[in-house]
Amino acid sequence: MKQVPWPFHILVWYYKQPILGYGVLFVIALCWGLLPHTGEVVVLTVLLTPWLACLLILLNYPFMSGVIKSLRLTLQKRRNHALEHGTIHCFFHKHGQKKKVSGRAKADGFRIAGIHSTKEIREAFAEFLSLNKQEQWKMAISTRCGSMLVIAQGIGIISLLSALIFFGVWQPSPPTIALTLGAQLLLFLGLRYPLGRLLQKHRLLSLDFEDAKILDIKQVDRIPLIENGPVYFVRTHVQSDPTSP
Repeated sequence: MKQVPWPFHILVWYYKQPILGYGVLFVIALCWGLLPHTGEVVVLTVLLTPWLACLLILLNYPFMSGVIKSLRLTLQKRRNHALEHGTIHCFFHKHGQKKKVSGRAKADGFRIAGIHSTKEIREAFAEFLSLNKQEQWKMAISTRCGSMLVIAQGIGIISLLSALIFFGVWQPSPPTIALTLGAQLLLFLGLRYPLGRLLQKHRLLSLDFEDAKILDIKQVDRIPLIENGPVYFVRTHVQSDPTSP
């Protein structure tokens, strides 16, 4: 496996720290808004705002594209996403959360990284399916899901980029700047988890199936920087619920 250049390590680390990413954008927006309202600064602001906005959009493109992609998942992928979450949750319930385990859903199954035994994967999968739907939903909706990072950073990016454009064009007073950024900070802290859970339940996950089973489990190559430990692809067969519309 080829060695990954160090800039990619920094970018991946940055993408996994939504609080840090939001903090950087917050400081930029604050400094941008508090620039003095002199003629030279106004001209400089008008000239630089589009470039700064483009740079921030490019830097945070994975989050913004992730939000769009998450709203377009097929039903089959949403079902496997729920099975992946449930399998990982049941594994943690039995073995504890010290191990770093991650997953990624596909149309015909899901990847799971960090579990060293296919037997443990099968046991966790079976345990999840043995639960009733209400218990399955509790386990499937996870704060560990990458959608939480996407939602958190997405909220921060959209709100703060809007603030940058607003500050650059209208040059509001310091009290208005404080009120605007304070409101955005409260939205970021208050909405990221509830919105992430809501998005998971209605757009990312589906328990709309009667039964599911594992067809086979094969070890596959891991994705550098994203996955740790052995990686397996769990190929599934999901039986649709005949009572569902």
